[in-house]
Amino acid sequence: MKEPVIIDLLRHGEVAAEGWAFRGSTDVALSEKGWQQMRAVGQALATETFSHIATSPMQRCRLFSDEMAGQWHVPVRTLTDMREMDFGAWENKGFEALEAESGALLRRFWQSPVGIQPPQGEAFDDFVKRVLDAWNTWLADASDEHRLLVAHGGVIRVLLSHLLDIPPASMWRLHLPYASWSRVSLLAGEQPRVLFMNQAAV
Repeated sequence: MKEPVIIDLLRHGEVAAEGWAFRGSTDVALSEKGWQQMRAVGQALATETFSHIATSPMQRCRLFSDEMAGQWHVPVRTLTDMREMDFGAWENKGFEALEAESGALLRRFWQSPVGIQPPQGEAFDDFVKRVLDAWNTWLADASDEHRLLVAHGGVIRVLLSHLLDIPPASMWRLHLPYASWSRVSLLAGEQPRVLFMNQAAV
C-alpha cells in the first residue's frame, strides 16, 4: 500500500518589530521571544524524520530553517515564491495610518481579499497563484516522505484554504498564531487530509 506524503506547515515566530503592521515584503527578524518559540517547536519536531526542509527566503523563516537543517542533518531548500504577500504602500503601517490612507479598501480587504490589490503592492489573486504554483512544483517529486515548510501566516492560510476547499474570501477565518504548526496528509487519488492545526510547543 502506498504511503501518503506528510507535510508540516510551520509559521514563523514573533518578529522584532513594535506593534501590529503589515510586514509582508519587509525582511524583519525574529524577536528573542520568536526564537524561543521556534526553538521550542524545533525540539518538539526533533523526533520526526524529515526528508528536507523548505523555507520562505525571508529571514524570519530562513534562519531558523538553516539552524534546524544543521541540527537534523537534512537539506534545506529556499522557495522564493513562498514569501509573504507584498503589501506595497501598506508595509510597516499600523491601523490608524492605514485607516486614514486607505480605509475603504482596507475594510474590503479584511472582509474578502479576493480581487484586492494594496496600493503599489501585490494583487491578492496573484499572491494566491504564486503560492499554489510553488506548492504544486515543490510536491511534484514527493513520494512517501515527511517534509517541513516554514513560511508565513498568509502563505499557510492560502495552502490550508486550498486543501480544505475553503473559498479564499474566507481565508482570514483561519487563526494561525506565531510558531504554530499544522500537519497535512496527501495521497494520490484521495482528498487531502488536515491531521491537526495550530499545534504549539509553548
